[in-house]
Amino acid sequence: MPARLAWSLHAADDELRKLLVPTTRHSMAELRDAFGDVLSARRDRGLMVELTMIDGINDQPEHAAQLRELLEPLPGKTRVNLIPYNVNEGLGAAGALFLPSPPEAVKAFQRQLLDHGVICTVRTARGDDEAAACGQLATKRKR
Repeated sequence: MPARLAWSLHAADDELRKLLVPTTRHSMAELRDAFGDVLSARRDRGLMVELTMIDGINDQPEHAAQLRELLEPLPGKTRVNLIPYNVNEGLGAAGALFLPSPPEAVKAFQRQLLDHGVICTVRTARGDDEAAACGQLATKRKR
């Protein structure tokens, strides 16, 4: 069953998420429960959870465990899509604050979820060499 709902999150932990997304208003549990209500009412819907993987920030084994525990109560089909962070040089110093998780860290994170029965894929990077990948669209200045 293809996912019809998507949830883009940066961390399963409320404190870390608040640091990464300061405008956050709802807890992860509140958001999960809202998605759970929709999934319970509409069994024809699946949920795609997308997580941008940032080196040393949200790619550690404890983060995978937090994500697994957060998603465990959800009914129906839930899939996780891990997305390596795309560096955005168009943002100058701000764009260099984060780096993509190394491939081995992404694979270990994926393996931890798969080992606990969570369907998990890794998005293949496309367009990052042209600064056209997800989160990278920016105007380049001529020198």
